[in-house]
Amino acid sequence: MANNLLWLLVAFLLLAAAAALLWRLSFRRSRRRLGELRRAIESLGAGEFRPPVADHFRGEWAGVAGSLADAAAQIATNSARLSNERDFSSAVLASMSEGVAVVDDRERILFANSAFAEAVGAVEECRGRTLLEVVRHTSLIEAVQGALLHAEMVRAEVEFGTVRPRTFALTAAPIAPPEASAPRGAVLVLHDVTEIRRLERVRRDFVANVSHELRTPLTTIQGFAETLLGGALDDPKSRGKFLKIIRDHAARLGRITDDLLKLSAIEGGSMTFRVEPVSLPKLIEHCIEAVSLRAKAHGLEIACDSPHALPLVRGDSLRLEEVLKNLLENAIQYTPAPGRIRVSTARDGDYAVLCVEDTGIGIPSTDQQRIFERFYRVDVARSREAGGTGLGLAIAKHIVEAHQGRLWVESELGKGSRFFVALPVWPAESVPASPEPGPEAGEAILSKTLKNEGAIPTGSAPRTEPASTTRPPTA
Repeated sequence: MANNLLWLLVAFLLLAAAAALLWRLSFRRSRRRLGELRRAIESLGAGEFRPPVADHFRGEWAGVAGSLADAAAQIATNSARLSNERDFSSAVLASMSEGVAVVDDRERILFANSAFAEAVGAVEECRGRTLLEVVRHTSLIEAVQGALLHAEMVRAEVEFGTVRPRTFALTAAPIAPPEASAPRGAVLVLHDVTEIRRLERVRRDFVANVSHELRTPLTTIQGFAETLLGGALDDPKSRGKFLKIIRDHAARLGRITDDLLKLSAIEGGSMTFRVEPVSLPKLIEHCIEAVSLRAKAHGLEIACDSPHALPLVRGDSLRLEEVLKNLLENAIQYTPAPGRIRVSTARDGDYAVLCVEDTGIGIPSTDQQRIFERFYRVDVARSREAGGTGLGLAIAKHIVEAHQGRLWVESELGKGSRFFVALPVWPAESVPASPEPGPEAGEAILSKTLKNEGAIPTGSAPRTEPASTTRPPTA
């Protein structure tokens, strides 16, 4: 009996030891599997998922590992998709010409593209700073505060810069999720409308100027016609004088109408140009002959210095003649006697540059950028007295640009003006191109002015470096 109990006890102890051993081995395997699962979850949180080894799992453990791998794959797919969408959105916002910024409910900038930083003149990184630190503009700050306070879109117009101010249409829209009680931030969009406002101003000025230009001769014609009908028709002396005034103002109306139609045709692209090789020396000679009597009557000396070796230019001779005559007539009109007018030429690579220089009253620097606008006059009284329409330089500029050329002016008040016309030479006589042609085109013409007092400045020899074949020299 005692032996049986002893054997039972030994058997029980052996079974217990075996069970403990099996439990320990199972615990170690489970611990190892849990460790692998923990490391896999940690790597998933770090964004670098390393799936557990499938061979290490059996039964329910294999199901858990498989579910974790499937979830990780789905998370990785969604993360990659979100990352691509984020990169795409960032690229789109960064490449937009409109300035875009996002601020939180404390007006701290969360995002700002380069266009926004450029618009507001920010020299440092905008992100992380408050809007007030970056932008010192009351209207913009108030628009953002209004969008955050009232949870509604706010529109305004703001202007940045002092030397060359730029106008922007501002839109501030709140970021308010449906479940939120208040906006969490706002999106700002700045759209540059500087050119639109400029064109609107030009349109208003044009309408006002056209009305004024037409009203003056019409009022004069109406007044003298009424005077004639009131009894002056019976006075031969007054009748002839009044009829001459009516005729002159009617002719001025005709010139204004013709110039407006011509300008409209050029701007609308309906004016045709007969392109052919044009000799600038012959063109200059012909134009000087046409205005020489008028120049002499004003006590002015007019002369030309154009080298015969100058290449032919590409253009319509009649249209180019119109441009040069306009420049010469303006020089005669604004040069008091005794004065001089000089016409000279030079070559600048693939462009021939013509210069009309006078010793006239000059043009203020503030007006030099506007004299090519329609109806703009520096001296209104003098221009109208000479019968000008105020459209000549605008037409000349459009004609030159239609020839792929450039027209610009250099002037100093009280010392005269120099108008330059750069025209492309005939292709057969082109030369290789340089990357950046510059104002040396105009300087070449004037380089010999002081060498021979009283002589017309001659054009310099062609530059040794090549000039641009795609655009004219810049002023």
